[in-house]
Amino acid sequence: MRWIWQRRWWVLAALVIVALIVRAQLRSAAHQVSTAEAIRGALYLEIAASGRVEAPGADLGFRGSGELIGLYVDEGQRVTASQRLARIARFDPPSGGADSGDVIRAPYDGRIVEIYQRTGAVVAAGNPVLRITADQGAWVTAFVNSEDALYLNRGDHLLCRVGGYLSEPWPITVEAVGSEAVQRRDLVGSAAQVRVRCRIDSPSNTPPAGTEVDVDGRVCLLADGVLIPAAAVVHDGPEDRVWVVETGTAHPRAVTLGRNNFDQIEIRHGIEPGEIVIVRGKPGLTDGMRVRAKPMPPEAEQVSGGE
Repeated sequence: MRWIWQRRWWVLAALVIVALIVRAQLRSAAHQVSTAEAIRGALYLEIAASGRVEAPGADLGFRGSGELIGLYVDEGQRVTASQRLARIARFDPPSGGADSGDVIRAPYDGRIVEIYQRTGAVVAAGNPVLRITADQGAWVTAFVNSEDALYLNRGDHLLCRVGGYLSEPWPITVEAVGSEAVQRRDLVGSAAQVRVRCRIDSPSNTPPAGTEVDVDGRVCLLADGVLIPAAAVVHDGPEDRVWVVETGTAHPRAVTLGRNNFDQIEIRHGIEPGEIVIVRGKPGLTDGMRVRAKPMPPEAEQVSGGE
Protein backbone atom coordinates (compact mmCIF):
# COMPACT_ATOMS: atom_id res chain seq x y z
CA MET A 1 0.00 0.00 0.00
CA ARG A 2 2.81 2.33 0.88
CA TRP A 3 4.45 1.50 -2.44
CA ILE A 4 1.29 2.45 -4.31
CA TRP A 5 1.15 5.94 -2.69
CA GLN A 6 4.82 6.52 -3.49
CA ARG A 7 4.16 5.55 -7.10
CA ARG A 8 1.23 7.96 -7.32
CA TRP A 9 3.41 10.72 -5.93
CA TRP A 10 6.08 10.07 -8.57
CA VAL A 11 3.45 10.03 -11.31
CA LEU A 12 2.05 13.35 -10.10
CA ALA A 13 5.52 14.87 -9.99
CA ALA A 14 6.24 13.63 -13.49
CA LEU A 15 3.01 15.15 -14.79
CA VAL A 16 3.89 18.51 -13.24
CA ILE A 17 7.36 18.42 -14.81
CA VAL A 18 5.89 17.52 -18.21
CA ALA A 19 3.38 20.38 -17.92
CA LEU A 20 6.16 22.82 -17.11
CA ILE A 21 8.20 21.60 -20.05
CA VAL A 22 5.25 21.91 -22.42
CA ARG A 23 4.48 25.38 -21.10
CA ALA A 24 8.08 26.46 -21.58
CA GLN A 25 8.10 25.08 -25.13
CA LEU A 26 4.86 26.84 -25.98
CA ARG A 27 6.18 30.03 -24.45
CA SER A 28 9.43 29.85 -26.42
CA ALA A 29 7.51 29.02 -29.60
CA ALA A 30 5.27 32.08 -29.25
CA HIS A 31 5.91 34.99 -31.61
CA GLN A 32 7.85 37.69 -29.75
CA VAL A 33 6.48 41.23 -30.00
CA SER A 34 6.98 44.59 -28.31
CA THR A 35 3.83 46.29 -27.07
CA ALA A 36 2.46 49.53 -25.68
CA GLU A 37 -0.71 50.45 -23.83
CA ALA A 38 -3.29 52.73 -25.41
CA ILE A 39 -3.70 55.83 -23.24
CA ARG A 40 -6.05 58.77 -23.01
CA GLY A 41 -4.44 62.20 -22.99
CA ALA A 42 -3.42 65.33 -24.85
CA LEU A 43 -1.41 65.25 -28.08
CA TYR A 44 1.36 67.82 -28.61
CA LEU A 45 3.60 68.69 -31.53
CA GLU A 46 7.17 69.74 -30.81
CA ILE A 47 8.29 72.72 -32.90
CA ALA A 48 11.97 73.33 -33.69
CA ALA A 49 12.96 75.95 -36.24
CA SER A 50 15.50 78.59 -37.11
CA GLY A 51 14.55 82.24 -37.21
CA ARG A 52 15.68 85.82 -37.50
CA VAL A 53 14.90 89.04 -35.65
CA GLU A 54 13.47 91.64 -38.00
CA ALA A 55 12.33 95.22 -37.49
CA PRO A 56 10.92 98.16 -39.47
CA GLY A 57 13.82 99.78 -41.29
CA ALA A 58 14.72 102.23 -44.01
CA ASP A 59 17.60 103.17 -46.27
CA LEU A 60 18.42 106.85 -45.78
CA GLY A 61 19.93 109.19 -48.37
CA PHE A 62 20.26 112.85 -49.26
CA ARG A 63 17.85 114.91 -51.32
CA GLY A 64 20.74 116.42 -53.25
CA SER A 65 24.11 115.34 -54.69
CA GLY A 66 27.48 116.07 -53.13
CA GLU A 67 30.57 114.87 -51.30
CA LEU A 68 30.09 113.03 -48.02
CA ILE A 69 32.01 115.17 -45.53
CA GLY A 70 30.55 113.94 -42.27
CA LEU A 71 29.59 110.47 -41.02
CA TYR A 72 28.73 110.64 -37.32
CA VAL A 73 27.70 107.07 -36.52
CA ASP A 74 29.07 103.53 -36.72
CA GLU A 75 27.37 100.29 -37.68
CA GLY A 76 25.53 98.80 -34.71
CA GLN A 77 25.23 102.15 -32.93
CA ARG A 78 21.93 103.12 -31.30
CA VAL A 79 20.56 106.51 -32.24
CA THR A 80 17.64 108.69 -31.18
CA ALA A 81 15.02 110.41 -33.29
CA SER A 82 16.32 113.56 -35.04
CA GLN A 83 19.96 112.73 -34.23
CA ARG A 84 22.32 113.93 -37.00
CA LEU A 85 23.78 110.94 -38.85
CA ALA A 86 25.61 112.23 -41.93
CA ARG A 87 26.31 115.43 -43.96
CA ILE A 88 27.36 116.31 -47.50
CA ALA A 89 28.80 119.35 -49.23
CA ARG A 90 26.16 119.97 -51.89
CA PHE A 91 27.16 120.46 -55.51
CA ASP A 92 24.03 122.63 -55.81
CA PRO A 93 23.79 124.45 -52.47
CA PRO A 94 20.14 124.87 -51.41
CA SER A 95 18.72 128.33 -50.89
CA GLY A 96 17.12 127.23 -47.62
CA GLY A 97 20.42 127.03 -45.74
CA ALA A 98 21.77 124.17 -43.64
CA ASP A 99 19.72 120.97 -43.24
CA SER A 100 17.88 121.66 -46.50
CA GLY A 101 18.83 118.32 -47.98
CA ASP A 102 22.49 118.22 -46.95
CA VAL A 103 21.98 116.44 -43.58
CA ILE A 104 20.53 113.04 -42.73
CA ARG A 105 18.75 112.77 -39.39
CA ALA A 106 17.35 109.67 -37.70
CA PRO A 107 13.59 109.40 -38.36
CA TYR A 108 13.05 107.47 -35.10
CA ASP A 109 14.86 105.78 -32.24
CA GLY A 110 16.75 102.83 -33.61
CA ARG A 111 20.02 101.24 -34.59
CA ILE A 112 22.34 101.79 -37.56
CA VAL A 113 22.64 98.35 -39.12
CA GLU A 114 24.63 99.11 -42.28
CA ILE A 115 26.66 101.98 -43.76
CA TYR A 116 26.92 101.97 -47.55
CA GLN A 117 29.13 105.03 -48.13
CA ARG A 118 32.20 106.41 -46.37
CA THR A 119 33.52 109.93 -45.84
CA GLY A 120 34.87 111.39 -49.07
CA ALA A 121 32.50 109.46 -51.31
CA VAL A 122 30.45 111.28 -53.93
CA VAL A 123 26.78 110.43 -53.54
CA ALA A 124 23.87 111.14 -55.83
CA ALA A 125 20.49 112.37 -54.73
CA GLY A 126 18.34 109.55 -53.36
CA ASN A 127 21.14 106.97 -53.23
CA PRO A 128 21.23 105.18 -49.85
CA VAL A 129 24.04 106.13 -47.50
CA LEU A 130 23.07 104.06 -44.45
CA ARG A 131 20.31 101.85 -43.10
CA ILE A 132 18.43 102.21 -39.82
CA THR A 133 16.06 99.86 -38.05
CA ALA A 134 13.53 100.97 -35.44
CA ASP A 135 13.76 100.03 -31.78
CA GLN A 136 9.99 99.57 -31.62
CA GLY A 137 7.93 97.08 -33.56
CA ALA A 138 10.51 94.30 -33.98
CA TRP A 139 9.33 90.76 -34.67
CA VAL A 140 10.76 87.26 -35.21
CA THR A 141 10.40 85.45 -38.51
CA ALA A 142 10.55 81.70 -37.88
CA PHE A 143 11.29 79.34 -40.76
CA VAL A 144 9.13 76.27 -40.02
CA ASN A 145 8.90 72.97 -41.90
CA SER A 146 5.72 72.90 -43.96
CA GLU A 147 4.45 69.75 -42.17
CA ASP A 148 4.70 71.46 -38.79
CA ALA A 149 3.38 74.81 -40.00
CA LEU A 150 0.04 73.18 -40.80
CA TYR A 151 -0.65 72.94 -37.07
CA LEU A 152 0.44 76.45 -36.07
CA ASN A 153 -2.24 79.04 -35.38
CA ARG A 154 -2.36 82.68 -34.45
CA GLY A 155 -1.91 82.99 -30.69
CA ASP A 156 0.29 79.90 -30.22
CA HIS A 157 3.14 80.55 -27.77
CA LEU A 158 6.74 79.61 -28.60
CA LEU A 159 10.20 80.34 -27.22
CA CYS A 160 13.08 82.13 -28.90
CA ARG A 161 16.77 81.82 -28.05
CA VAL A 162 20.02 83.42 -29.11
CA GLY A 163 23.05 81.16 -28.90
CA GLY A 164 21.53 77.68 -28.91
CA TYR A 165 18.95 75.73 -26.95
CA LEU A 166 20.83 75.98 -23.65
CA SER A 167 20.60 79.78 -23.61
CA GLU A 168 17.93 81.81 -21.79
CA PRO A 169 14.64 81.78 -23.76
CA TRP A 170 12.26 84.67 -24.26
CA PRO A 171 8.59 84.29 -25.24
CA ILE A 172 7.13 84.98 -28.66
CA THR A 173 3.56 84.59 -29.98
CA VAL A 174 2.49 83.51 -33.46
CA GLU A 175 0.85 86.39 -35.34
CA ALA A 176 0.65 85.04 -38.88
CA VAL A 177 1.50 81.82 -40.74
CA GLY A 178 2.60 82.03 -44.37
CA SER A 179 0.44 80.50 -47.08
CA GLU A 180 3.26 78.81 -49.01
CA ALA A 181 6.57 77.05 -48.44
CA VAL A 182 9.53 78.87 -49.98
CA GLN A 183 13.29 78.49 -49.86
CA ARG A 184 15.42 80.91 -47.86
CA ARG A 185 17.49 83.09 -50.16
CA ASP A 186 20.11 83.54 -47.46
CA LEU A 187 20.59 79.80 -46.88
CA VAL A 188 21.69 77.91 -49.99
CA GLY A 189 20.39 74.36 -50.24
CA SER A 190 17.75 74.75 -47.54
CA ALA A 191 14.45 72.90 -47.81
CA ALA A 192 11.29 74.85 -48.54
CA GLN A 193 9.90 76.31 -45.34
CA VAL A 194 6.94 78.38 -44.25
CA ARG A 195 7.59 81.85 -42.84
CA VAL A 196 5.85 82.40 -39.51
CA ARG A 197 5.71 85.92 -38.10
CA CYS A 198 5.88 86.06 -34.29
CA ARG A 199 5.35 88.94 -31.88
CA ILE A 200 8.07 89.51 -29.30
CA ASP A 201 6.36 89.45 -25.90
CA SER A 202 9.24 91.07 -23.96
CA PRO A 203 10.61 93.83 -26.25
CA SER A 204 13.19 94.99 -23.70
CA ASN A 205 15.19 91.79 -24.36
CA THR A 206 15.10 92.06 -28.14
CA PRO A 207 18.49 91.56 -29.84
CA PRO A 208 19.41 93.65 -32.90
CA ALA A 209 17.54 93.15 -36.16
CA GLY A 210 19.21 90.51 -38.30
CA THR A 211 20.18 88.33 -35.33
CA GLU A 212 19.82 84.61 -36.08
CA VAL A 213 17.78 82.81 -33.42
CA ASP A 214 16.46 79.34 -32.55
CA VAL A 215 12.71 78.88 -32.11
CA ASP A 216 11.18 75.99 -30.20
CA GLY A 217 8.07 75.03 -28.26
CA ARG A 218 5.06 72.81 -28.56
CA VAL A 219 1.50 73.28 -29.67
CA CYS A 220 -1.54 71.28 -28.65
CA LEU A 221 -3.00 69.24 -31.51
CA LEU A 222 -5.64 67.51 -29.41
CA ALA A 223 -6.84 68.28 -25.90
CA ASP A 224 -8.07 64.74 -25.17
CA GLY A 225 -8.07 61.50 -27.12
CA VAL A 226 -7.00 57.85 -27.26
CA LEU A 227 -3.31 57.69 -28.20
CA ILE A 228 -0.99 54.89 -29.30
CA PRO A 229 2.51 54.89 -30.86
CA ALA A 230 2.28 55.81 -34.54
CA ALA A 231 4.50 52.82 -35.39
CA ALA A 232 1.74 50.46 -34.21
CA VAL A 233 -0.48 51.33 -37.19
CA VAL A 234 -0.40 49.13 -40.28
CA HIS A 235 -1.49 50.90 -43.47
CA ASP A 236 -3.00 48.19 -45.65
CA GLY A 237 -4.63 49.66 -48.73
CA PRO A 238 -7.71 51.70 -47.85
CA GLU A 239 -7.89 50.20 -44.35
CA ASP A 240 -5.76 51.05 -41.32
CA ARG A 241 -5.21 48.27 -38.81
CA VAL A 242 -3.67 47.75 -35.39
CA TRP A 243 -2.67 44.40 -33.87
CA VAL A 244 -4.15 43.99 -30.39
CA VAL A 245 -3.00 41.45 -27.77
CA GLU A 246 -5.87 39.63 -26.04
CA THR A 247 -5.16 36.78 -23.56
CA GLY A 248 -1.78 36.12 -25.12
CA THR A 249 -2.90 36.07 -28.75
CA ALA A 250 -2.74 38.68 -31.52
CA HIS A 251 -5.80 39.94 -33.37
CA PRO A 252 -6.05 42.59 -36.12
CA ARG A 253 -8.38 45.50 -35.47
CA ALA A 254 -9.59 48.05 -38.03
CA VAL A 255 -9.18 51.59 -36.71
CA THR A 256 -10.07 55.14 -37.63
CA LEU A 257 -7.13 57.51 -37.30
CA GLY A 258 -7.04 61.13 -36.19
CA ARG A 259 -4.20 63.57 -35.67
CA ASN A 260 -0.60 62.57 -35.09
CA ASN A 261 2.70 64.18 -34.11
CA PHE A 262 4.77 61.51 -35.90
CA ASP A 263 5.44 59.74 -32.56
CA GLN A 264 1.88 59.25 -31.30
CA ILE A 265 -1.37 59.01 -33.20
CA GLU A 266 -4.99 59.51 -32.21
CA ILE A 267 -7.36 56.54 -32.57
CA ARG A 268 -10.89 57.83 -33.03
CA HIS A 269 -12.54 54.42 -33.34
CA GLY A 270 -11.36 50.84 -32.79
CA ILE A 271 -9.15 50.98 -29.68
CA GLU A 272 -10.02 51.74 -26.07
CA PRO A 273 -7.69 53.09 -23.35
CA GLY A 274 -5.86 50.28 -21.57
CA GLU A 275 -5.78 47.89 -24.52
CA ILE A 276 -2.38 46.50 -25.51
CA VAL A 277 -1.18 47.12 -29.08
CA ILE A 278 1.80 45.62 -30.90
CA VAL A 279 4.44 48.15 -31.93
CA ARG A 280 7.27 45.86 -33.09
CA GLY A 281 7.14 42.32 -34.41
CA LYS A 282 4.10 42.75 -36.67
CA PRO A 283 5.50 41.00 -39.78
CA GLY A 284 4.40 37.37 -39.89
CA LEU A 285 1.47 37.76 -37.50
CA THR A 286 -1.76 35.91 -38.17
CA ASP A 287 -5.10 36.24 -36.45
CA GLY A 288 -5.09 34.22 -33.22
CA MET A 289 -1.33 33.61 -33.18
CA ARG A 290 0.18 33.19 -29.72
CA VAL A 291 2.54 36.02 -28.88
CA ARG A 292 5.06 36.71 -26.18
CA ALA A 293 4.59 40.38 -25.35
CA LYS A 294 7.29 42.61 -23.94
CA PRO A 295 6.28 46.20 -23.04
CA MET A 296 8.32 48.89 -24.73
CA PRO A 297 9.82 51.64 -22.55
CA PRO A 298 8.22 55.07 -23.22
CA GLU A 299 11.37 56.50 -24.80
CA ALA A 300 11.58 53.57 -27.23
CA GLU A 301 7.95 54.08 -28.28
CA GLN A 302 8.82 57.56 -29.54
CA VAL A 303 11.68 56.44 -31.79
CA SER A 304 10.35 53.13 -33.09
CA GLY A 305 10.05 53.14 -36.84
CA GLY A 306 7.58 51.42 -39.10
CA GLU A 307 8.01 47.80 -40.24
